Amino acid sequence: KILADFLFGFYLLNYVLNHATNHIQQRYHTFEMKIGTTILITFILLVIVVFAMGGGHGTYLPAKVVYPFTMLIAILTKNGIGILPTIIAIIQIPIYALILTKKPKWKFYLIGIHIISAIICLNLTTETFSG
Repeated sequence: KILADFLFGFYLLNYVLNHATNHIQQRYHTFEMKIGTTILITFILLVIVVFAMGGGHGTYLPAKVVYPFTMLIAILTKNGIGILPTIIAIIQIPIYALILTKKPKWKFYLIGIHIISAIICLNLTTETFSG
């Protein structure tokens, strides 16, 4: 009887640990995919926006729509797109992804804040960042 109880307890422990391990591995794999997707989206958006800017001879419209916080800082400080705005542009999409992962109910707040910032940014035209 003691051996049967021990074996049954060992079986249950083994089952629970296997289930927990599989669950953690699946969550980790999903987390890795989200990080990879976020990095890819960030890189693609940055490339598109930089190409649209054309080294200062293109249009800043995509930059103002996709990265309004970066452009607001660049416009209001009148220093151009320096180190701080560049860092903000690089981390903006990962921060959005983190917020949407941790607080999915904040999705509409995030979209609203982004749209309001983009509208403000589009209405602040200067000689340097027109269009």
